[in-house]
Amino acid sequence: MKNDHNALRHLRLAGVIRLGLGGGRGPTDAYVFDPHRLALPAWVLALEAVGAPALLVTLDRHLDVVVPERPAAVPDVSAGLRALDEHARWELDVRNYDHILAAMEAGIVGDALLIARTRPRGAFAGDTYVDTRGRPHRLVTVSTVDRAAEAWNHPAPGDAVREVLEKAERVLLDVDLDCFTSLSDADPTTVLPWPRAIIREFLLPEGSEPFWDAVLEKTVALTLAREPHHCGGLLAGGALFQDAAEVLFRELLRVEPP
Repeated sequence: MKNDHNALRHLRLAGVIRLGLGGGRGPTDAYVFDPHRLALPAWVLALEAVGAPALLVTLDRHLDVVVPERPAAVPDVSAGLRALDEHARWELDVRNYDHILAAMEAGIVGDALLIARTRPRGAFAGDTYVDTRGRPHRLVTVSTVDRAAEAWNHPAPGDAVREVLEKAERVLLDVDLDCFTSLSDADPTTVLPWPRAIIREFLLPEGSEPFWDAVLEKTVALTLAREPHHCGGLLAGGALFQDAAEVLFRELLRVEPP
């Protein structure tokens, strides 16, 4: 009964859907939720069997590296799933941009490879974040998958994509659905979801296969934040999820979409 209880612990995480991804390449589990800060407890679950920390590879429209309001108050990963789930829901910012550094504070994430196009106000600007426990964490930032793949295939001086990937023992692959959106030039409050062809062009550019092979061979779980309020609303976000899932699951991970 103990093993059955542990296997169903994800059912305690309200709003987090766990998916089995058997038969493809890369992770065997995925966790889908709406607020991106719920990645925190999902990462705890994903790493229970293999140990923390992991390299975080995240794709997002925004760099979610704002320092938590009370970084020293983030529970350590040893405090367990319930403590970190509660902290994510009640202590982290509802704007969903401080969960990555919170995960570093908790000892869940070591270094991070951040594929993102915009930097929110207040985002940490350095390339090394030292948490309140004195541990350094590298933040390697590139704007597109194409740029990450180029840095993997042909590193230029200063490129660190290959370095952090080769150093990592395990990877958490994280995707915010709003990565596949843009703001309208005519009205900056209007979100424009990308069509499937543009999602494919961004996620699977020519020459990216060696980069993705390096990521997926170490990936223990995929986390996917739907964030409908950043994706044009519930209906537009649902349609975007369908298009993104076809590319992300069927073409990248080579499994059936959820």
